[in-house]
Amino acid sequence: MGWSTYAAGFAHTRDPYPHLRQVAFSRSHTQADAAPGVTVTDEDPVRVVRRLKEEDGSGIWLCGGGVLAAALADEIDHLVLKVNPLVLGEGPSLFAGPYAPRHLRRTRVTPYSSGVVVTEHARA
Repeated sequence: MGWSTYAAGFAHTRDPYPHLRQVAFSRSHTQADAAPGVTVTDEDPVRVVRRLKEEDGSGIWLCGGGVLAAALADEIDHLVLKVNPLVLGEGPSLFAGPYAPRHLRRTRVTPYSSGVVVTEHARA
């Protein structure tokens, strides 16, 4: 996750996913600014993700951050989008910054009684 996504939850917790290995990317914050269970790095996100993909595990979850998502777009194999039935107007971009369009194949749609719809996509 990007630092802004991580910091957005500070009012609630400094360790948002204690059951997961967490990496927060930041050019201005250090390990001293984060909870013990969160690794802070200024390393290239693509290099970090490629290294993580070589490890055993069940996958990598990119949480928030359109700039980080755009930087990692070529590394995304599975995309899950949650659409809420509420129109707020402008908001953060899903992929912010330089980005080349990519074709995805929808693999699953899960509607909920609340009106929320979760769609899952795989790289085409």
